Amino acid sequence: MQIEKPVIASIARTREKQNILLTTTEEYNVDFLVKHKEIWSNCFSFKREQKIEPWAQVVVHGVPISPFLGFRGSKLLKEEIETFNPIRVQGLPRWISSSKKRYNPQTRFGSIVFAIENEEKRQEILK
Repeated sequence: MQIEKPVIASIARTREKQNILLTTTEEYNVDFLVKHKEIWSNCFSFKREQKIEPWAQVVVHGVPISPFLGFRGSKLLKEEIETFNPIRVQGLPRWISSSKKRYNPQTRFGSIVFAIENEEKRQEILK
C-alpha cells in the first residue's frame, strides 16, 4: 500500500487522563487508522485504541446513595446500571448531588449523570 499524503494532522494528550489523541487529515479517518494499526502502534505506549463518538448523557434522579458511597461506589453503580438495562455505560457515572449532601445521614437519594453510546440508546432506555 502506497500512502502519498500525510495521514495524521495532529497528536495531542488529553488534559485529565493524558490519553493520546490522534487527529487525521481530511483524506483519512479513524477507520483507516484502526485498519492499519500495525504501522503506527509501535510509536506509542497504549492499552487500546478507541474511536471518539458522540455519546448521549442520561440524568437519573432518586438513586439510593448509601449502597454507592465509598471507593468502589461509582464502579458498583455502573455495574448495577448495566446489569438491569440493555446499555453499556461509557466511563463511570458521576454524582450531580454534592458530596456534602450525599454524606448527610438524612439524605437517602441523589442524582447521577452517565454517558451511553448514542442518542438512540438513550431514547430506548427512557421509554
